[in-house]
Amino acid sequence: MRKIGIYRTEFPLASEAFIVEQASALRRYRPLMMVRSKTAPIDLDHYALSEQAAGKVRSAAFAVTHGPLLFGRDDRFIDLSLLHAHFGQDGVSMMGLARKLRVPLVVTFHGGDCTVTRRSLWMSGKMYNYHFLLGEERLKREAAVFLAVSGFVHRQLLDRGYPEGKVRTHYIGVDTEKFAPRGRLDDTPYILCVGRHVPKKGIDVLLKAFALIAGRHPSLTLLQVGAGPLTGTLAALAGALGMAGRVRFLGAQPHERIVELMQGARVFALPSQEPASGDREALGIVFNEASACAIPVVATRHGGIPEAVLDGETGFLVEEKDVAALADRLDALVSDTTLARRLGRRGREYTRETFDLCTQTRVLEQIYDEVAGQ
Repeated sequence: MRKIGIYRTEFPLASEAFIVEQASALRRYRPLMMVRSKTAPIDLDHYALSEQAAGKVRSAAFAVTHGPLLFGRDDRFIDLSLLHAHFGQDGVSMMGLARKLRVPLVVTFHGGDCTVTRRSLWMSGKMYNYHFLLGEERLKREAAVFLAVSGFVHRQLLDRGYPEGKVRTHYIGVDTEKFAPRGRLDDTPYILCVGRHVPKKGIDVLLKAFALIAGRHPSLTLLQVGAGPLTGTLAALAGALGMAGRVRFLGAQPHERIVELMQGARVFALPSQEPASGDREALGIVFNEASACAIPVVATRHGGIPEAVLDGETGFLVEEKDVAALADRLDALVSDTTLARRLGRRGREYTRETFDLCTQTRVLEQIYDEVAGQ
């Protein structure tokens, strides 16, 4: 069985469970997770260049220089067939090591790495982004393949000058056995939203839309999973709208709990919108997860979301920041259970057809075969 190195600067993050899912689904390749900042225990075989494992000086030196020698000597590096970096920034981080090991470099772009304006990256104050901006042109030349997680991201990469022959659209996929209907919805109806508390997620718009329909559905609640810099602002907005008792902010939740919440929801809603930085949703794998549970989705015409949510078929799409339209679609699905079930069933069919994790990972391994054979 061939071995590959999968690099992520910080790992594992709750918001990036898809990386663990994809790595765990590999069957013909054995992954070695390579991380600089280990944020929690890792079940997969891994090499951590963290302060705890490698020492503060060595870890910090890699953050500054990306020097491949800082990875030290490890027998697990000897016969790696390729390196796979998630996010463009991590691709730049791995260029030196890929050259040292003389293996091809595969880079997956997830959205923010190709939609955020370069000015916003310069203004971020993060060395991680500075390295990316300074090394991006070299990355375009040296990486073997760029995987775009949606057709939208594919177009963004071409617009930014990435070589057309190296860019491929590849949906990561979701585990449609784990994310599956459980047979019944919760007795107390609720709309579910899963998203970080940042401007891009449009949670403020969702709160306003929910306030418009709450009076017509006295037992309906809104459950919101996530955390972030806007948590206090969003909680205050819910109170100002008179919805403090009808909206529950659950904070970050483990993947298993999110599955349970999706299986019991009436509707999944996340009205993403483009912030000043230009950051847009690449696809929104959370929409695929909800659809896999046969839950209808209400979202926006934004980024790659129309690839995940088929308007009028698996859910509804509205324009960004349109509170009234969002409220109307939510009300329609909560009021009409027959409509909700029909869209939910089609959503599961579509997800199994297009985004099944096992199928998509087999395609990924075929890409690995091609790259490793070059």
